[in-house]
Amino acid sequence: MVRLRDQLTFLAILGFPATAAHAQAAEPELRAAIVGGLDRTDSAPGSGARDGFYYAIQLGADWNLGALTAGVEGELADSTARDGSLPGQPRQSTFANVTLRLAVPISDGTRAFVRGGYAYHRIENASIGDFDGHGYVIGGGGETDLSDRLFLRAEYRYSDYGSEVRGQQFLGGIGLRF
Repeated sequence: MVRLRDQLTFLAILGFPATAAHAQAAEPELRAAIVGGLDRTDSAPGSGARDGFYYAIQLGADWNLGALTAGVEGELADSTARDGSLPGQPRQSTFANVTLRLAVPISDGTRAFVRGGYAYHRIENASIGDFDGHGYVIGGGGETDLSDRLFLRAEYRYSDYGSEVRGQQFLGGIGLRF
């Protein structure tokens, strides 16, 4: 028969990793990054995407959960993409997103990540009115550390803003953990 003390010791041993993970998760690592790259937004799928330069600032927090890092990121961005063939020169304008992020180490100082969440996009068009799109964004990429605080990032993402507006970005960036 197993004694009560042995049962409590067993439960304490099982509970220690969860307690340690919770203690690590309680202190997030804050991060900020600037990203830029190719923006391909198609406001009428099949009619050809508009290309431009996408630039953004990201703010976020990561929680180390052992072999996995979980985080949240917020981003505010703009793009130079314009469509010269339509009246009023429609312009891809404000982009914003809030996503959850999961990262796994693939080597010392290098991580692969996936992210997904809510996306907002505004297209400005003086002749037919502005468009506010709400939808989702998914993507993935990698990060590599340059130092304890500085990192490089590369990412692909796909966005769907509803009303037949889709977007893709191919991005690179540099960030700081603090």
